[in-house]
Formats: sequence, structure tokens, C-alpha cells
Amino acid sequence: RDIEHEVAQLDDVFLYTVDDLAQVVTDGMVNRQEAAIDAELIVQARVETFMSWLKKRDAVPTIKALRDQAEATRKLELDKAIKLIQRGESAEKVLEALSNALTNKFLHAPSHALNLAQGDEHTRLEHMLKQLYQIKS
Repeated sequence: RDIEHEVAQLDDVFLYTVDDLAQVVTDGMVNRQEAAIDAELIVQARVETFMSWLKKRDAVPTIKALRDQAEATRKLELDKAIKLIQRGESAEKVLEALSNALTNKFLHAPSHALNLAQGDEHTRLEHMLKQLYQIKS
């Protein structure tokens, strides 16, 4: 449409040219591209979080097996302790034996693995045991 440029001087009128609108479109495109980059970063962060969570879920069967094994050991040693008490052994002596047996059984496998390991494997296992058992040395 053909509108005189002087119309832009009126207080209640805003005059835009095709060039003005092209700049608005260009600015909008730049803003959308920047927003798309931000969105990609957000999606990437969420994907990494999800993949980390998913990888942790892979450990669930191992954790369950570890707990089941510990529970079986606990029950076995508790049954032995109950039988000793029923035979008249002192509770203090039975509790001492129970705690020693549990400690030895729970620490045997990691101790044995560390003793068998050599070189880098020994160093890696030792570091892992310190981390797992929160050993401060």
C-alpha cells in the first residue's frame, strides 16, 4: 500500500516499512535459533541424567543379590547363636561369637580378592574397597 512518509509524524500512527518487517522477521529467526540451541542443551542434560539413572538401574539385580546373600548369612549365624543360647551358653559369649562370625564372613570375599589381586588390579581393588567401606587411610 502506498502511504506517505509524513504519516509517521502523527502521534497515534506507527508506520512500518517492508524493511522494518523484514528486520522483525530476522530478529525473530535469530531469537528462535538461540532458543533452539538452549532447548538442545536442556534436552542433552536431561538425556544424560536419564541415561545415568538407567545405568544405575542395571545395578539393582546385583544389589538385590548382595542383600539376599548377606541376609542368608545373617540368618544362618543367628540360628547358630540361638542354638548356643538354648544349650546354655552365656548370651555375652554367644553375641561375641555371632559378631565375630558375621564380621569374618562379610569381609572374607573382599579380603581374599584383594590378597589375590596383583599390580594395577590390586591398586584398583584397594581403592574401591576404601571407597565402598569408607576407610579414611
